[in-house]
Amino acid sequence: MNPQKFHEIDEDLTSSDVAQLKFLCMDLIPKKRLEPVIDAKDLFLRLEEQALLEDGLLVPELLITIGRLDLLVILDKTKEEVERELPERDDSSKGVSEYRKMLFRLSEDMTEENLRSVKFLLDLPRAKQFASFLDVAIEMEKQQRLGENNLDELYSVLERCDKQLACRIEEFKNTHRGGRLPLQEVFPNERRPLPIRMETERGDERRRGSSVGSLVTDSDPVLTNQQSDTEYYSMTQRPLGYCLIINNYNFEKMTELNNRKGTEKDKDDLVQLFRRMHFIVEVLDDLTASDIKDVIKSFAKKDHTRMGAFVCCVLSHGEKGAVFGIDGNLVEIRELTLPFAECLTLLRKPKLFFIQACQGSKAQNGVWASDGQVNDTEEGIFEEDAYNPALSSVPIEADFLIGMATVEHYQSFRHTREGSIYIQELCRQLELFCPRNEDILSILTKVNHAVSTKVLKGRKQMPEPRYTLTKKLVLPMD
Repeated sequence: MNPQKFHEIDEDLTSSDVAQLKFLCMDLIPKKRLEPVIDAKDLFLRLEEQALLEDGLLVPELLITIGRLDLLVILDKTKEEVERELPERDDSSKGVSEYRKMLFRLSEDMTEENLRSVKFLLDLPRAKQFASFLDVAIEMEKQQRLGENNLDELYSVLERCDKQLACRIEEFKNTHRGGRLPLQEVFPNERRPLPIRMETERGDERRRGSSVGSLVTDSDPVLTNQQSDTEYYSMTQRPLGYCLIINNYNFEKMTELNNRKGTEKDKDDLVQLFRRMHFIVEVLDDLTASDIKDVIKSFAKKDHTRMGAFVCCVLSHGEKGAVFGIDGNLVEIRELTLPFAECLTLLRKPKLFFIQACQGSKAQNGVWASDGQVNDTEEGIFEEDAYNPALSSVPIEADFLIGMATVEHYQSFRHTREGSIYIQELCRQLELFCPRNEDILSILTKVNHAVSTKVLKGRKQMPEPRYTLTKKLVLPMD
């Protein structure tokens, strides 16, 4: 490589970038030669000494791995060209190991809270500073507590902190072939199907913390194209995604329906909740049916490539399979979900919809008062978010979850000051169990139980989640 290009690349790399490059090269350069490296020029010279730059692909691969695609132009390369050339590389040429890339991805996706937990659980020397997970990994390797074939301790610790990160290690063990990791494995939004492979490593001790049927021993054959119960959606992107909240309050101006008193409490609590989950929250108040459809289409056309999920909350009056705009016109729930089923940048990512609206006019034996009929009781004032039932259905594609405030044909209820029964319980359970790494379906089951046990003057409400999620979903809350 031209020394001038070394210099140009070095000038644009930060000290953090250099530290990441050094970590990725730890299997390529002897430790004694690597330790005194202080900048990228030194590092490239060490690689040249090891005759590792002859094919011209190692430096581009390193830059792509750490996300510095802007520097490829100095090498007259593009990411697409490098991806095409790497699979054709001579087997004798060395690249960044699968093991190093896996650890680097863990570092990139680890939050500060998780890093603190990892350092505490590993009981690392307190006299040393560990600014990043890469520093932790290097220390574990020095203590022979971590290696390409020694991942059990790290897996056990990560499983207690963040099961999604622990899943990365299991995936590595199940798919590791001993060669180089394809670039799409470094960039999760560009994943390709993995080959079927049987892994038969020696050893019969189960990973610590594993459960029968979810994890396997190192001696068990594993089909990597089969999903296991321990597969999770990746929720490590920051920001995690967009959260759209449609809050319809003012119905009296254009319809005979009552205004939805108490909905502001729901809106405020949802905003606070999803911001804590790292979503970009946008609230739109008092939309007509056509406005709702336009907004939904607009959000479905956004670029969600760097996002991990999408959330939409609709607070309105409703009937079976539909919600009302403030003009009294209906929007079918399928009209809310279908545009996102066709959004390519949300493919294989969870799309969550929470609907606070009635699904009919019937009252379940054992809930609150009705919309238009206000019941003032010792528990407070409650109203229903209902109208007459329709014949709409709610088909959903893969990776959707629709949390309905009530089952079809029945009413849902809202306190005129404290917010709706369903949304308030949803917020409470998510705030309580997301930090404990509970998956969303387990949490919604708790919501169902809590709401169903509430009784006021002999009437009840029963929420209903509908989902086609293909993996477990654990929402972060830092």
